[in-house]
Amino acid sequence: MAIITISRQAGSLGDEIARETARTLDYDFIEKVQISEILSRLGFSTSEIDRLDEKRPSIWQTLTIQKELFANYIQAAVYELATRKNVVIVGRGGQVILKDIPGVLHVRIIAPYALRVKRLMEQRGYKEDDAQRILRQRDRDSSGYLNTYFDANSYDSDLYDLILNTRVLTMERCVETIACAVAEDAIKEGPPTSELLYDLALKYKAKAAILKVNGGGDIINLELRNGVATLSGLVESSAAKNDCERALLEIQGIKSVNNDLGVRSSDGRIL
Repeated sequence: MAIITISRQAGSLGDEIARETARTLDYDFIEKVQISEILSRLGFSTSEIDRLDEKRPSIWQTLTIQKELFANYIQAAVYELATRKNVVIVGRGGQVILKDIPGVLHVRIIAPYALRVKRLMEQRGYKEDDAQRILRQRDRDSSGYLNTYFDANSYDSDLYDLILNTRVLTMERCVETIACAVAEDAIKEGPPTSELLYDLALKYKAKAAILKVNGGGDIINLELRNGVATLSGLVESSAAKNDCERALLEIQGIKSVNNDLGVRSSDGRIL
């Protein structure tokens, strides 16, 4: 029982290796479709998902609340899907989101640039110039996505337990290597509890809900355990305090809210 995250360069055969690994191990294969279903349920339109998912946001997008909402919701989606256990999660920053979770194997699939260009030309029928342009854009999107939403660098080797270069390794050999690695005691004997992952998913849904009703002006601390949310910090009004509590109680899975938020009066006193 384990969770595998697979980060990949475009043209590295990473998607194919992830899919075959899931088939070989009889794990659930988690990619854009499953992530998008959850994001849609949480209120994102298909066009918004296509614009933000694994894309480098524009300067304007990095300054909007939408960026923070998406970061919270993508984390909620990954945690929720990870509760299934025995899953292969492709991309979406899984190597960062699940970095400190036990029982997770983080894999990175890479290949030389020239080989990736050649594969794209063979697989999609692109001319060389078009293949190079597409790869450069995908590489920028991948690194920009991880940096913007998770303050991480996809080239940071500390994020991975296993880095596979498909320059000489076949897809079959890569799958065998991942299957061997996931059988290590440190992985298979340390699976995260579903309760931990579920609480983390709820926490990020709750953070997004607070952001929606209260914006980013106030400093609000949130703790969540076994479905009980605790709020602390300061808000500008009693209405904001009540709005935050009401927004949390609308989230399926949150049973109750300990609302310890303080209210700042116009003269600076805490009410």
